[in-house]
Amino acid sequence: MKRSSLAWYVAVACLGGTLCIGSVVQADSPTTVKASSIVPTTVTTQAEEAALKQKQQYQADTETMGLLWMRTSAEYRALAYQGYNVALNTVKMAVADPSHQRKPLAIVLDADETVVDNTKLMGESITNGNGRFDAPWWRAAVHKGESRAMPGAVEFLNEVHKQGVEIFYVSNRYAPVNLDVTIQNFKELGFPSVDKDHVLLFEKDSDKQPRFDAIAKKYAVVVYMGDNAGDFPIGTKGKTLAERNDIIDAHKEDFGTTFVVFPNPAYGSWVSALAKGYQNLSPEEQKQVNNQYLQQ
Repeated sequence: MKRSSLAWYVAVACLGGTLCIGSVVQADSPTTVKASSIVPTTVTTQAEEAALKQKQQYQADTETMGLLWMRTSAEYRALAYQGYNVALNTVKMAVADPSHQRKPLAIVLDADETVVDNTKLMGESITNGNGRFDAPWWRAAVHKGESRAMPGAVEFLNEVHKQGVEIFYVSNRYAPVNLDVTIQNFKELGFPSVDKDHVLLFEKDSDKQPRFDAIAKKYAVVVYMGDNAGDFPIGTKGKTLAERNDIIDAHKEDFGTTFVVFPNPAYGSWVSALAKGYQNLSPEEQKQVNNQYLQQ
């Protein structure tokens, strides 16, 4: 293969949905293909790989305490139970309210770190010095089938199902490679209403609003649940940090009633909102951004 053809191939791979980081071309699969296996390694390539490893280690270090809290603390478990209790109370009130009888009732919830616990898998990644939970990593993690149910999730979901309320799992796992294994994993965990009509993953648009709108056309959604502001129909996708906070303030009456949030200090849209291109900044640049907020 000529060098020009190789360059075209790599460009098309990046544009086609794969993740290209430095000299490493990562397809949407557990296997990573290093550019060094195709072209001779150069000093620049080695420098890029070293910089990538440094960034991954820095991200692992910064995420350690938040993830440790999620893995070990009684407070995290308490907040999970609290979230499900609030949501179930809202569901029961809606079922008893005759004004909701015009449409069948439904709840809409995110999956990861809302009813599915991935902290063990993330912990393994961090202890290996990789704090970058990118698309190839998520696919590999999902396909392991080792995700656990969060404390109280199975009981909550089955009680909602018992109440006759539809359950929709709206997740930004990538549907073409993750849908079947996600359904299998959810069934093994004991979740109800698990099929292709109720497990709505990301296909073309990571904005969940179109999926929310499609559900709302047929159902009266009484509760939205998630660990990210984008898990709620309030339009935070692509917004700045200040805009996200303003939107939350505008909907303050909904939280604790129709909106139930679960804590996630390990990852989420809040990280990328810290600064434009935050995830691509060097560790030194990220530290500067972090310190600016901490000192405000």
